[in-house]
Order: sequence, then structure tokens, then C-alpha cells
Amino acid sequence: MTQSPDRSEYLAIFLEEAEEQIETLDDGLLRLEKEPDNPELLQEIFRAAHSLKSSAAAMGFGAMSALCHASENLLDGFRSGEMRPDTDVIDVLLTAVDGLKSMKEAICAGGSDDRDVAEVIAALEAAAAHRTPNPNTSGDERSPDSSGESTAAVPVPEDSRQVVVRLSPECQMRSVRAHMIFTALASACEVLAAHPSKEEIRAGNVGKDLVFFVAAEAEDDDLHAALDSISDVASVEVLSAVDAVTTERQLASLARARRTDERAVDVGPSGRGQSSGELAALAKKTDQTVRVSISRLDNLMNLVGELVIDRTRVSQLATDFAAAYGGVDLVLQLKETHSHMARIVSDLQEEVMKTRMLPIAQLFRRFPRMVRDLAHKVQKEVDLILEGEDTELDRSVIEEMADPLGHLLRNAVDHGMETPDGRTRVGKPRTGRIILGARQEENHIIIEVTDDGTGMDPQMLRESAVAKGILSDKAAAALSDEEAVQLIFASGLSTSRAVSDVSGRGVGMDVVKTNVSRLHGTARVQTKLGLGTTVTVRLPLTLAISQALLVTSGRAVAALPLIYVVETTRISADQVKTIQGHCVISHRGRVLPLLDLGRALEQRGGSVTRNGGLMRIVIVKSADQEVGLLVDSLVGEQEIVLKPIGDALGDVPGLSGATILGDGTVALVLDVASLMDQAWLREASVTTSQAANSNGQPATYLENGA
Repeated sequence: MTQSPDRSEYLAIFLEEAEEQIETLDDGLLRLEKEPDNPELLQEIFRAAHSLKSSAAAMGFGAMSALCHASENLLDGFRSGEMRPDTDVIDVLLTAVDGLKSMKEAICAGGSDDRDVAEVIAALEAAAAHRTPNPNTSGDERSPDSSGESTAAVPVPEDSRQVVVRLSPECQMRSVRAHMIFTALASACEVLAAHPSKEEIRAGNVGKDLVFFVAAEAEDDDLHAALDSISDVASVEVLSAVDAVTTERQLASLARARRTDERAVDVGPSGRGQSSGELAALAKKTDQTVRVSISRLDNLMNLVGELVIDRTRVSQLATDFAAAYGGVDLVLQLKETHSHMARIVSDLQEEVMKTRMLPIAQLFRRFPRMVRDLAHKVQKEVDLILEGEDTELDRSVIEEMADPLGHLLRNAVDHGMETPDGRTRVGKPRTGRIILGARQEENHIIIEVTDDGTGMDPQMLRESAVAKGILSDKAAAALSDEEAVQLIFASGLSTSRAVSDVSGRGVGMDVVKTNVSRLHGTARVQTKLGLGTTVTVRLPLTLAISQALLVTSGRAVAALPLIYVVETTRISADQVKTIQGHCVISHRGRVLPLLDLGRALEQRGGSVTRNGGLMRIVIVKSADQEVGLLVDSLVGEQEIVLKPIGDALGDVPGLSGATILGDGTVALVLDVASLMDQAWLREASVTTSQAANSNGQPATYLENGA
């Protein structure tokens, strides 16, 4: 049913609250399955279901309200002790939560919750009809707060005035109106206490009458003026003096009326009212917080990026003017102004980046439900443990990491984890453990997925790589066990002996590597056969602005993200060797593939520039693989602003974007992981056709047959 026009202004508020309540239901039910005797958790879940039911009904979303109501009835069986939240019942409730998610998405898309929920409601009612007593709870026993609210004497602030607000009987959005009234009064005077409290209002526990205690010096005209513009307010009464005994009786009466009106919703301990200090703090916190759309934050970040580019250009201009005109006063003023502007832009950049940071919990909380359902599907017992949920990461990085982490967790459950009987046979607990954790190390975020399952066999990976045509027999045999394990990221390679609808097609880990590389991150696998596997993903805090090493190759200027750069060096042409058709160099006791960056970027004009007969090499590393990149020259380190090029050029292998330099030229930002794939995994396509001669002519690298 589509919302009425006069309610459309509240749709955004409703959807935001609905998102939080559905999330509470989803997370809470998963916890309740493991903690069936946790009364506080049960009350939290019940409150979320009731609040969503009330707000959905007020907005005219009947199907959503009905589904919440049926879920609420089943949850009430847990509260009364007549039922126990076992796995089967939790399954039914989670199906209802899935229905609520679907309806919320439909409302976002078209403003309607039109969904056939009859089957889900029937399942909820059937589960509620077969009640099995909870052995740990008496049938007559309820938590202290299950009555909905305490009727004990409520402390009344001294030296206060009482404002009684009665809502219109036609008001269908009482919690919204109550919040508006509270905010309006707080802007006009000091609110010392309120009944219902602000927490109760947020929970949807609002009747027709509201009572506020305000500072004694508040003027009648100011109070009435603050509330005049709020619709659905039937009457406002301001009492000059407060009789404490009378008021306490009145508040108890109001509480009973609210319980009858709202069907005895449990508001928990906060239902006893809040002190004036708590209410003042809440009001102050509300006044100091604003909601900003994500698109505005993205636009602001783009503008800051342009400022960073201009800062670099002004720096270049200041340097050029200083070189040309020396100590001229205008040049000195330009340098001083640039220095000040650079500090301001840096501070602005830091503050804007902070506004884009979100706790990684927003990403992690998607996965407990997924792991639980998948474990049941493959008949395994798995506990997912979340660590470091308060670690903050740029919102754009969080969005991009959802699919990679989903693949890693599915692999851990399906491939990595043994069956309960299988674990018992090898002396492990029946229930496996998967740890999803995050932490910050300097300017990077480390995300790890660790399981205590079977681990991976390096020899099986070698054999699979040969069978898939990824490596030759000789190349596979030359890999160390640690290098062989990294083959799991190759496209089409899988350790699974059978393909299922969960995994086994050899595309999941390839997706992980592709997505992580696009984020300028790295992924690395560590495993011990029989003990388990850890996949470590290393990511930059933000994508928009980063440090890079600028190099030239042919006519192109390229930027190498510093996260990949190990060191720079120089070699002579006779140090380049060919092994099985690959150009390689010996560096610090290791043989490394050598990739001509100019050839990789198809910059075919000219030859490699040498200084004193030496060629410039940049050693880059991704995971445990190192490659030497042959470049013409090094420009230096610089802060760059990444600009996408997909719309203009499409998906170009080896490139992740572009940036604008201080002199206005465009530099290509390299996808180092993709370039390394060319060096490590392709068949031989480059040979040394001409070595440096005694006259010092440069070595030239040509493709086979060229």
C-alpha cells in the first residue's frame, strides 16, 4: 500500500529507522539462537519488532505491520517461557526478517510494501501454536520490565513547570509527533524531564498524552509558540506550579493508558524515566548532529581532490617563479601564500576524509547470517567470530569489499571446514571457528579471515594449475610451497573436487584478487594442512587520495601506488637473462621476472633511456611475488588524486585510473597486480633480441616474431 501524500515527508525517517530495526532483528535472532536464556537480548528483539510494527502501521504499510505482528506473537512465547528459541523456530523468524528486508527495499524503490506474506505469517502462526515450554523459565515468569513500564513513583524535578500535550485522536504517527514536540520545546527552553522519555519515544511507546517538565522561568507564550506549528496537537496546557504527589499519580495513570493503547510493549529499564541531566545531554547531542547524504560527501571529496591537484600545480608554479626571478618580493609572497594554502588544504582533506570513515562493523554484520545459513545448508557447525568491528574504513572501500569477503567466507565454510564427524575423528571440536577480524596499521587496514579447518595442499594446487594450463610442469615444480599456495588466486583454479551451487568453479578467489587489486590492496594466503587457513587483505584507508611514485616510460608518465613499491635500483643490460622465454634479473639472491613497462603500456616509440649504461628498475611486490619494472626515469613521490577512466577507455589491463600532475599533464595510475600477472603467469612472449654492445647502445626488448 502506497503511503499517503501527507506522510511522504516522513518516509526517509521511517526507512532509516526500519533499517536499524531490521538489523537489530537479524543480528539479535542469530545471537538468541546461541544465547536462548538471555532476557535482555530477547527484550531488545521484541522492542525492535514492536517499534517497526507501529511505525509501519502509521505509515500505512499494512503487509509489513502484519508480518511484524505475527513475529511479535511468536517472540512473546519466548518471553512468557512457553517456547524455547531453538534452531527451527529461529529459521521461521529469520524468514520473516528476510520478508521485511524485501518489503523495505520495495518501499525504497516504489513506495509500496506490496508483497504476499500470507505463507510466512502462516508459518509464524504454526510455530506459535506448537509451544514447547522453556525449561529455564517458569510459565508465569516475566522479566521485570515486561509489563511495559514501572508504575512506581516517578521523581519530579523541583522548580519546574509542567506542560501537558494531548495528541489528536487521528494522529497516526505519534512517535514522530512526540519527537517533534520534544525538539521544539528543547529549542525554546530547558527540558528537565519527559514522560514518556525520549528513549520510549524512539521505541514507539507513545500514547495520546505527553507530559514535559521545563525550567520554571519558561514563558507561557514561548511554550505555546514553540508548539503552534506542529500538526496533530489537540491541546497544550501549561501549569504554573507542580504538585508532586498529584503529578506522580497522573504519570502512573498515563503509563497505564499507554500500556493499554500500545498493547503492553516492553520499553526496558529506560521506561522508568530519565534524569534532567540525561535528557539535557540527549537534547544537546541531537542539536550537534546532522545527517548528510552520501552523495554530498562524495561531491565534497571530489572538490577536495581538485584542490589537492591545484595545490600541486601552485607548488610547481611557485618553484618555477623562484627559479626564474629569485628573491623578488612578489615571488616571496607567492611562496608564503602557497605554504599557507597547502596547510589549509591538507587540514581540509584530512577532515573530509574523516567524515567518510565508517566502522567496518557495517560490513561485518552482513556475514553472520550468511555463514549460519550456509553452514546449515552444507550440514556443518560453524561459529563466526567478529573482531575489530570498530576499525574505521572509507565508505567506498567498505562497499567494494562486500563481495570479496563473501567469497572468502563461503570458501572457508564449504572448502575449509570439515563436517562435525570429520572434525571429531581428527581430534577437533565438532564446531569449527572462523574469525573475521580487522585492524589498522599506519595508513592501511588489515582484514583477515582465519579458519581452523583442513588447510590447503600446495601439491594439489600445483597439479590443478598444470591441469588448467596455467603453468607448465616445470614451472609448477619450481614453485615453493608458499608460492604454490598463492596460485589459489588464479582464474579458474579451485581446490574443490566437485562443483556445487556454493563454490568449486574456480572464480571466487579470482574475484577476491581482482576487487582487492582495484582497491590498490594486496591479498595473501597462509595455510597449514590439517590446521587451517588465513587470508590477509591489506587495503589503503582511502582510495581518493594516495601517495605514488611517478615514473616515465616512452612518452607516458605513470604513477605506481607506494603500497606496492619495494625499492628502486639500476642494472646493466648484460644482467638481463632469459629463462624459458622470460626476461629475468637476479636481485638480492632472488630471480625476478622483468617487465618492460613501455611494452606493457604499448609505448613502443624509442628505446630505453640509460644513464651511464645502466637501466632503471622499480621492484614492486604484491602478496609474496616480486617483479622488476623497467622504466625510463624516476620523477619522484607525489600525492595523487585517482580519477576513473572506465567511461572513456573501458577496462584497460594494467591501469586502474589516471591523475593530473602539477604541470597539468595526465599520468596513468598503474594496476600493479595486473601487470605482475603478465610477468608471472603468461607464456613466454618476450626475449632479448639485442644485448648492449661495446659502444654502449641500449638493449632493446621485442616481442617474439617482431
